[in-house]
Amino acid sequence: MNEPDRYEIFALAPNQKKVTYQKDTKVKDAASFTLQKEDHTLGNILRMQLLRDRDVLFAGYKAPHPLEHYIILRIQTTPKSNPQKALETAIRDLIDEASGLEEKFKVSRSGSFLGVDLESFDFRDMISTTHTPRAQCAFAGALP
Repeated sequence: MNEPDRYEIFALAPNQKKVTYQKDTKVKDAASFTLQKEDHTLGNILRMQLLRDRDVLFAGYKAPHPLEHYIILRIQTTPKSNPQKALETAIRDLIDEASGLEEKFKVSRSGSFLGVDLESFDFRDMISTTHTPRAQCAFAGALP
């Protein structure tokens, strides 16, 4: 009844910005970024990537409330860098890392494993010889 619509978790309102930037007035070379419609998944991966950068002194995030779908990412850098540049570098590095992982996955899928061609391997053959009849029924129902 008072539950919010599911689309509100991920859909931006027409006039809503995905990322807003606010420079810290008290701490030099620090800023906060508000990322709308994001949660701990993105917050933690960005924080970890930012902390790999030697020019980043502090990186942290918070999700203010479970029913509010945004995170606040706070970054402080050394004077030779700035928070915007650090965030852009972290995002670029994460994209490169994900692309490399995707490429490795594609290569491993197209090859063979222990001399078995994975493209032509039928897992149903393995089920019929290694599992009990009860397990066979459970696995057979899951396979197309």
